[in-house]
Amino acid sequence: MSGKESNAPQWYLIQCKPRQDARAEEHLRNQNFPCYRPVHPVEAIRRGKRVMLDESLFPGYLFINLCQHTDSWHSIRSTRGVARLVTFCDRPVAVPGEIIVDIRQRLAVHQAQPLFASGSAVVVSDGPFRDIQAIFQKADGEERAIILLSILQRQQSISVPMRMLRAG
Repeated sequence: MSGKESNAPQWYLIQCKPRQDARAEEHLRNQNFPCYRPVHPVEAIRRGKRVMLDESLFPGYLFINLCQHTDSWHSIRSTRGVARLVTFCDRPVAVPGEIIVDIRQRLAVHQAQPLFASGSAVVVSDGPFRDIQAIFQKADGEERAIILLSILQRQQSISVPMRMLRAG
């Protein structure tokens, strides 16, 4: 590696403590470290309602842009949410910048995936139809879903609370 390349900031990988990716990112940014935590939108059910959440693309990891010679690396280890800097033979390994650019481009065109796709198998987890398999048809507002149940050799379309469904 030439001297010019070694003085340029490069991306490195940080391993975060369990479920503390966002916390680590926030505290590193507060210390003026440029970070990148790739996130993608996912649909989930919280308190019985459908919500969109930003979920880490690489749970437990984030990228940090540092210069190996001019940036102080000591404060990174003691940052809340950070477990360690990923190393190989006790040396931090640089992540090629092209990978970061590629991840950003792919996430820019990525659409949120619905919790259940039309036609997917679901199981009713509560209520009078508990443990019965059904077919998800569509969302009916924020809190309800239309499912297709097979009852008494007939297909019945019914509306149930979204919180009562799980993947089948």
